[in-house]
Amino acid sequence: MPFLLHTLRNALKQALPFVILGYTPPLWADNPSSWLDAVTVSGYAKLKTSSPNRAATAVELDDFSIFVSGKFNRWLNPFVEAEAYAMPLWEAGKGAQFNRAQVIVERLYNDIRITEDNTLRAGKFLTPINHWNIVHAAPLVWTTNRPVTSRYSRAEYATGFNLRHDFDALSGNALELYWQPVDEFNPKPLSEHERHYRAVVGGRWTIHEDLDYYLGAAFQHAEVDNKWHETRNSFSIDGYWQHNWFELESEMLFTQVDSEQRHYRNHDWGGYLQLAIPLVEHFNLIARYEHFEFANKQAATDTALGGIVYRPVPRLSFKLEWQQTQGSVYKNETGLYSSIAVLF
Repeated sequence: MPFLLHTLRNALKQALPFVILGYTPPLWADNPSSWLDAVTVSGYAKLKTSSPNRAATAVELDDFSIFVSGKFNRWLNPFVEAEAYAMPLWEAGKGAQFNRAQVIVERLYNDIRITEDNTLRAGKFLTPINHWNIVHAAPLVWTTNRPVTSRYSRAEYATGFNLRHDFDALSGNALELYWQPVDEFNPKPLSEHERHYRAVVGGRWTIHEDLDYYLGAAFQHAEVDNKWHETRNSFSIDGYWQHNWFELESEMLFTQVDSEQRHYRNHDWGGYLQLAIPLVEHFNLIARYEHFEFANKQAATDTALGGIVYRPVPRLSFKLEWQQTQGSVYKNETGLYSSIAVLF
């Protein structure tokens, strides 16, 4: 079997259950001999080094997440994820840094299996805006830096309800509808997050999802928690395709932005195309190009990325990448980046 498919299939088979326990409907739970048998504890960590052209080289513990989940019966299937992030460890010219740690509850919900094909989720969860947001754990994605298209323009979290209906479990064909009627629970600060949302409603149709290809479309309406009475209506389509010797991944996004604040344009829009190619045993070549236009920035951003990923075992990855950015900069400065990510 070609190396890329072999590596990714094994990575998904072995790692995905630990990382995205909350993204697939829970099975009808058997009666465990002890309640501890129904509880699973896992997590992941990501150590990141950044060397942007216009800032000092720095090392930080970018993510440290712990998952605790339980599958007790059709009514009680709780999931909680606590995340410590953006913890500086060392910076050129300043030496060792242990002066800041931020912790949030990233997910906290319960799944109720209404019927065999319908699941209701209540609590705080990741919104199904795209595949990247769902499978976002660092060991399972190809690059240290996330595309702007995949995160900037929409709410990545919701505190409320999510209803999922599976049309066909074998093909992955499913529809999800979600609603956040109140402010997000325990949000990240605005220094780490683009904006806070006071109300969100959206949906996602997963047209197909298996180890060979994925295709989905999403819509979201969000009211931003600011003084400008801003609303954002987004539509996107994303997918990936694994061939014998390469993998293609892409997303296209358009967001209509209505606000009393003066903007350069009344929308965000953009997209990226990413290619992964196997080299020699356990090494992969990664290339990505992204174009994105911001409503509140005059110049668009164009980012080219090239890198190497070494994955000796499915749960461990080493990444080294160079990112070149022109135009507006949003967390995508030109420079050299690397990371080590592990599932446990």
